[in-house]
Amino acid sequence: MIVILIFNLPLINVVMTSFKNNATISQSPPPLLFVPTLRHYYDILTSPTFLFSRFLTNSILIALFSSMITITICLLAAYAIVRLGVGSPLLLAFVTNLRAIPLIIFAPSIYVLFKQFDLIDTRTGIIMVHILVNIPIALSLLVSFMQDIPKEIEESAHLDGANRVQILLRIILPMISSPMVATFILSFMYSWNEFLFALILSIKKATTLTIGASLFITAWGVQWGRIAAATTLSVIPPFVFAFYVQKYLVEAFTGGLKE
Repeated sequence: MIVILIFNLPLINVVMTSFKNNATISQSPPPLLFVPTLRHYYDILTSPTFLFSRFLTNSILIALFSSMITITICLLAAYAIVRLGVGSPLLLAFVTNLRAIPLIIFAPSIYVLFKQFDLIDTRTGIIMVHILVNIPIALSLLVSFMQDIPKEIEESAHLDGANRVQILLRIILPMISSPMVATFILSFMYSWNEFLFALILSIKKATTLTIGASLFITAWGVQWGRIAAATTLSVIPPFVFAFYVQKYLVEAFTGGLKE
């Protein structure tokens, strides 16, 4: 229990701050006992400048579609690499190592390119970037999981008359369903929490909930209560999502290939 509290202390502090009034927030040291208030939640849900429903919709659509497209691309790429021998080992290492480079290096080029194609402040633009950022990790995970599948199973199916598509859809997919869901969860979480490119590539229409929370940092001060309330609301959807699919994460990283 103590370990859980220590690891979740930042989140607990944010949730507690969201229920404090401004006077209590500014007290030092911060009090543990206080009269809770829902004022900050009322403010962000009724504010004409903080468009909560639009920000939430943007976050859900961007995270969902970028994760789905990432999994589809990486599944086909992983099968081609592992079973068809497409690309050299250096190519896979090059793609996966791209994730080790600080993302800020790519920001200027991506901004200029997206400006040329009118992709600034669009969900499509942010989805495309999140796909590119998620592919290295998703591809390396799926390649690793697919390499654990015995090749003899596919050879038996091929002798029975199954073609490549049938083998992929009817044999490979069911066997790596847990790793695929785990990879989807990791991609979804990254896209939901991503801040750098969502900040650079959005102005108003494609603003996500994470970026929306930062709008309360102004030249006139930082509205910590509203930031904490917006942050608390933003972690609820991925938290609930992860709670219901956590078994797939456990299965995937404990040798979760299905027989």
